[in-house]
Amino acid sequence: MNHRNLLKALQEAESNHGQLFQEAKQIIHRGHLHTDSAILSTIYNEVTPLVQEFAARPIAALPFTEYDLYRAKGSRIEFEASYFDRRRRLAALVVASLKDGVHTYRSDIENTIWAICDEYTWCLPAHLMNHDAATQGEEYKHIDLFASETAHALSETCFLLRDQLDGQVVRRAEREIMRRVLEPYMSVKRAYWWETCDINWSAVCAGSIGMTAIYTLPDSKMLFPILQRVISSMDCFLEGFSEEGACLEGLGYWYYGFGYYVYFSELLKQRTGGQFDLLQTSEKARKVAQFPQSCFLQGNHIANFSDCSRQNGIQVGIFSRLCEQFADIRIPTLENQPPTVDHCGRFAGAVRNVVWLNEALLGEREGLAQRTDFLPEAQWMVSRSQVGSKLISFAAKGGHNDEPHNHNDLGHFIWVVDGVRWFEDLGAGLYTKQYFGEERYNILCNSSAGHSVPMLNGHHQVEGVHHRAQVLDVERAMAYDRLTLELRGAYEMPALQGLEREFYVDKMQGTLTLTDEFVFNETGVTVTERFVTQHKPVLVRSGEIRLEAHANEQFVRYDGEQWSASIHEAEHFNHEGHTETVYLIDLTATAQATEMRVVVTIGPQ
Repeated sequence: MNHRNLLKALQEAESNHGQLFQEAKQIIHRGHLHTDSAILSTIYNEVTPLVQEFAARPIAALPFTEYDLYRAKGSRIEFEASYFDRRRRLAALVVASLKDGVHTYRSDIENTIWAICDEYTWCLPAHLMNHDAATQGEEYKHIDLFASETAHALSETCFLLRDQLDGQVVRRAEREIMRRVLEPYMSVKRAYWWETCDINWSAVCAGSIGMTAIYTLPDSKMLFPILQRVISSMDCFLEGFSEEGACLEGLGYWYYGFGYYVYFSELLKQRTGGQFDLLQTSEKARKVAQFPQSCFLQGNHIANFSDCSRQNGIQVGIFSRLCEQFADIRIPTLENQPPTVDHCGRFAGAVRNVVWLNEALLGEREGLAQRTDFLPEAQWMVSRSQVGSKLISFAAKGGHNDEPHNHNDLGHFIWVVDGVRWFEDLGAGLYTKQYFGEERYNILCNSSAGHSVPMLNGHHQVEGVHHRAQVLDVERAMAYDRLTLELRGAYEMPALQGLEREFYVDKMQGTLTLTDEFVFNETGVTVTERFVTQHKPVLVRSGEIRLEAHANEQFVRYDGEQWSASIHEAEHFNHEGHTETVYLIDLTATAQATEMRVVVTIGPQ
């Protein structure tokens, strides 16, 4: 990027600073949003009860005892519930203002902004403790994901509603933005670890700061050095995606990180009079924008490898804008949209779900082709097919065991038939200090014990970038898909000389056949094949296990003479803090040998 031209473009467009995010301002100045849009009706049917709930109860306090729980016990959920409640209030109130006018919610918006300005720090305790010991005594200056998002939410609210909010509230918010975020960021003595990382942090933090600076600093010469740093971080962020555009953190973090890339890119384009468009000038960004099409299995079911939810719908704001930018973007379905105001109260996406919505265009792009994608660098296969009247979806992965938000899951797979996830990826667990510490792989959903992969002498896969899979063969045909991986590198076992896993999806019969071939340099190694499901298995007979769900069935068939089946229950503490029951099907070899082969077929009766 030519930075001289960036400064020139900023200066040429400086007089139009007040016209930023004009699409939102036009809605606000109309006073009321009247529409027959089904999607907007869904959004406001969600938001209206939220603002009524918030009006009925006071803003929650943020007591020290809850703030200190992360240090004392490693628990995050208690403090974060109240912290995010404030952000959810602000997002819901501003979205509701787009429909009903600001005057209805003015007092509640002002009180929420005031409360956020009172906070000891905008950074979460978990991030403060983990990443920046240098902030001790100046915790209010630390910038993490949520400090930067808070600055953006306040700056955008004040920019859009400046004429309708009390001037003292606006001035205080802008002072807090400067002292907590922009001034620390602008200081040459303060370089943050996330500025050069290649995960969601670089885009979320830098993108939020970039948008905050654009709103807060109309002077182009003050803004220019900030945007230089922000754009450099955006380049680092894109480096974290594979060459085919895959987000190894999963679709949830694609929304999060790439969402802020898009939000910032669009505001930068406006601030530079259309002269700088990061989305259109980056071929990598175009590939990243297409990633969800290789991630959705059927409906809102996704290939949720790493710390990712099993189901995720279409965030209509960002997809409207991406569909406008790229003719080849398609979406699976407009049903089951995720909440506009999510559990963290993420402001940027919530507002843009209304402001950027292009319902007609989304309708035109609805529906994904029945096809098989293979992402060679990520080593993902995602297959969608129709067998008779049934939709069959399959996903499997290789990769390595040091991916962002890593799970030890080389050779793991997901199997979905007509909306039922028969064999599962548990996804993200409850975030705690232990979850991101040395105990991470003692937790079921992160360990290979919680994935459908082999165990050898009771040992699981090992974490680390050197523990990786190798793709041996990929075939995609009308009648079948085949993926073959070498998984020896996933295990620290000198006796293991080879572990070849083949997935064969029969798209005529609707079956999945898994074949594992083991080679050892000694006898006596016990081999157990594990399969993870949330549907209670029933051992029908030796060699056959039945799973039932909603009057549907799937069967697991294997050689009952060579493999002995056992079924165990386990608990999974999910990302929301709820307990789920998980069933672990173990097929253990009845004999040991230097060469062993197992064939397991999954399918209907």
